[in-house]
Amino acid sequence: MPATRSWDGQCPEKYPIVGWLMNQACRQAMKNNSFKNFTTGCRCGFTLTELLVVILILVVLAALSFMGLGRTRAAADKAGSTRNLSQLQIANVSYAADHNGKLVPLRVNDDKGQATRWFQDPAFLGNLIGEVYDNSGKQLKTVPLEMLDPTVVRARKEKYDSIYASYGMNDTTLQLGGTPGLDSGHNLNLISNPARSMAFSTATDFRVTYNSRLNWDLKNPNDSKTAAGDMAYRHNNKVLVVYFDGHVGEMSTSDMKAIDAKGGKSNAFWSPEAN
Repeated sequence: MPATRSWDGQCPEKYPIVGWLMNQACRQAMKNNSFKNFTTGCRCGFTLTELLVVILILVVLAALSFMGLGRTRAAADKAGSTRNLSQLQIANVSYAADHNGKLVPLRVNDDKGQATRWFQDPAFLGNLIGEVYDNSGKQLKTVPLEMLDPTVVRARKEKYDSIYASYGMNDTTLQLGGTPGLDSGHNLNLISNPARSMAFSTATDFRVTYNSRLNWDLKNPNDSKTAAGDMAYRHNNKVLVVYFDGHVGEMSTSDMKAIDAKGGKSNAFWSPEAN
């Protein structure tokens, strides 16, 4: 009989998963007459090969568990980001209801050149988070972490704790100039096809531009602020988009190129007032 080693442990019954694997190995070894199996309470001897097989099985099971965990986390991130985009557009439409159909402006400059971006607008923030001032009476100008893209928050890169690295507004037909009082917002009543026109998307800046629609590097994603107006294809290599009617969809780079073939910048997707 080949030389054997004893498993220096208790009976397999005390180890649900490992015990089952050991018992299977014991039975196989009994068929091969490689060792004697005693009654409950005694130890079983294993050859080195049999022990390695058990270890290999455990490694495979652990790898499968990690793969499943990764897929679960990706699905949760996508669900969270979808919910956040939906909330942004709900707040946007609520803003329009209080401003004669005018949606929140992309950016407004005061007489001193101080800019208020869409996510800093007090009325918009009030619709989004339900409060505008903190306990000390200071005006809130930030979106809480739970309303940012979970993938970005976990990456902890530049501006991860602000809207900049998570979501951007479609600014294709809006003016970003510094003219005081400039109205740089859409009118909900003039949007011809709200189910086809993008309001917000996952992005790396507070705005999304047509020229930066394909700048995202699928092989080397950048989950941080870039100030370049890039769309972010960070969820299974797709960008999440909320339309003016409130529904959320996803698009790949191939989908974006298909829009280019149907008018590009003048397509209703990029130009809400287009027919």
